Amino acid sequence: MNLTNKTALVTGANGGLGLAIVKALLNNNIEKIYCGVRDLQNAKVLENLSDKIELLQLDLSDHTMLETNLASIEKLDLLINNAGVNSGKTIFEDCYTDFTINVQGTLKITQLLADKINENGAIVNITSILALCNFPLMGFYSASKSALHSLTQALRAHMNSKKVTVLEVLPGPIDTKMTPDEGMPKASPESIAQEIILALAADQDEIYPDEFAKMIKEGLTHDPKSVEQQFAQYLG
Repeated sequence: MNLTNKTALVTGANGGLGLAIVKALLNNNIEKIYCGVRDLQNAKVLENLSDKIELLQLDLSDHTMLETNLASIEKLDLLINNAGVNSGKTIFEDCYTDFTINVQGTLKITQLLADKINENGAIVNITSILALCNFPLMGFYSASKSALHSLTQALRAHMNSKKVTVLEVLPGPIDTKMTPDEGMPKASPESIAQEIILALAADQDEIYPDEFAKMIKEGLTHDPKSVEQQFAQYLG
């Protein structure tokens, strides 16, 4: 996909990875970017980046807001579902935010915009390497990303006939506020954003954009039980 003169929507655009993605798109001659943010008061950094940016208030937990605020978009070339949350909760804690935002919110946005994406366009879903093996210390987050992984596969099948690429990005820990410090190496948001740009250019449908993700994917291919046991040890 050539990004020149294209129109994109990035959710969670003022977060660490979201902001890096927006900057990477601007550096690749994108024509217009709708930047979805939960709180417009925290989006000043985006307003100052470029006149190609239009801010949209998008709270993924409020489906009525999504329907209202996305209605003005007529056509898109690229939808990047980046917005997400990591509650950091285990499965025995009372918290369903991860599913509300990462699964239901992302799915709702995709449902609202799928028919507006131009032929030869793309949808990018940011999941996680933890979608493939649960990290019990963040059990709900892992499970929500696993659900999104499955939905991404279904979405790819549906969008294939419309000639829309569906790219799943499965990163390891990223150096942002959303990622707790568990002693794992963290990739920079800028490096992940650049890998996404390269994957779009190559029309790929799945990438492991950092060394940690590649290492875990390799482990899951050859000895998945060992990876599961390693992750379990972090419970202490």
